[in-house]
Amino acid sequence: MKPDLELINDKDFWVRFEVAKRISIEHLPKMMNDESYSIRCEVTKRIGSEGGAFAREHLPKMMNDKDYIIRWEVAKRIDPKHLPKMMNDENLAVRYQVTRRTGVEHLPKMMNDKYWEVRCEVAIRIAVEHLPKMMNDKDYSVRLQVAKRIDPKFLGEMFGVDFDPEYQAGLIRILSEREDLKK
Repeated sequence: MKPDLELINDKDFWVRFEVAKRISIEHLPKMMNDESYSIRCEVTKRIGSEGGAFAREHLPKMMNDKDYIIRWEVAKRIDPKHLPKMMNDENLAVRYQVTRRTGVEHLPKMMNDKYWEVRCEVAIRIAVEHLPKMMNDKDYSVRLQVAKRIDPKFLGEMFGVDFDPEYQAGLIRILSEREDLKK
C-alpha cells in the first residue's frame, strides 16, 4: 500500500489535508466523508476538476453534504442535469450558484425565492416571456434587471404611461436612482 493511502484516516487534519491534495484521483472518493469540511472541499474541487465520467459518478454523492460550502462547490462543478435537485437548498449561496448554472427552463421555479440575490440572477437569465411576472418584485435590484431586459411597452404599462422606446435607457437610470423606487 502506498504511504498516502495509509494516511487517509490519519488523526491529524493537516496530514489528511496534504493527502487530499496529493492522492491519486481514483482514491479521492475514500475521503468524501472526512470529518473536516476543508478536506471534503478539496476532494470536491479535485473531483470536479477531473471532469468526465469520474466527476459525473462522484459529485452527485456530495450534493447533500452537511456543509453548505461543499454543496456550493458541487453546484459549481456538477453536471447541470443534477442542478434542479439543488434548487431548494437551504443556503442562499448554493441556490444562487444553481441559478447561475441551471437551464433557463428551470428558472421560473426560482422567481419567488426569498432572497433578492437569487431573484436578481433569475431576472438576468430567465426567458423574456417570464419577465412581466417579475416587474413588481419587492426589491428594486430585481426590478432594475427586469427593466434592462423587458420590452419598452411593458415598462410603460408598469408606470402607467405611454413612452417612446428610445427612452428606455433613461427609465432604467430613473429606476436605479430614485430612492422611493428602491423600497
